[in-house]
Amino acid sequence: MIKAVIFDWSGVLSDDWEACFRTANDVLEEYGHRALSEKEFREHYELPWTNFYKNLNMEVDITKEYKLWEKKFPKYYHTLKQFPAAKGVLELLKKKGVKVVVLSSHCQKLLEEEIVQDGFEGLSDEGDASNADKRDKVEEFVSENGIEKENTIFVGDMCHDIETARLAGIKSVAVLSGYDTREKLERENPDYIIEGVGELPALIEKMGGKNVRVAANS
Repeated sequence: MIKAVIFDWSGVLSDDWEACFRTANDVLEEYGHRALSEKEFREHYELPWTNFYKNLNMEVDITKEYKLWEKKFPKYYHTLKQFPAAKGVLELLKKKGVKVVVLSSHCQKLLEEEIVQDGFEGLSDEGDASNADKRDKVEEFVSENGIEKENTIFVGDMCHDIETARLAGIKSVAVLSGYDTREKLERENPDYIIEGVGELPALIEKMGGKNVRVAANS
């Protein structure tokens, strides 16, 4: 029985692709790097953030980098969209008494502002962001929130999320609505794959029965 769901933010609840792409190029400009095309960004983008810059043969101070994102990202708030089913799914989980928490690499200040902007206030029990590498935080995060690993799933859109879930001993749900492709995600062997967060309630229901893995990945 699922009692808690850990959500990544970007690409799972928030459709922030355009804002992230534009902000990344603004930040790269600050470091004297040329702008990337969308294709190049998709090829190089990787979490933790330090890997993204390593892929571009750059070294950055991650604290400075977060400050730059906090300054530049709000210019693109008008491009942000929540995935159509996201709010309804959170409301349903809350109604069912499922603990909902967000663990993200996104800037904490920006996450808090977006939660208000998207009307998600009160729909999550905890929002922990500004985690450059979620693998370094997940064990502490689970402990602080009193999460039972065997009754929890981690929902993310990137290979890094699957790695983080595996490290913590939590089942992973990969969504195809975000940044990493199905091909990349399948190589990480997540426990479940769904098209988007709207399919999550049905998956959670199926997890109480037989042949859940087959149903989830079909």
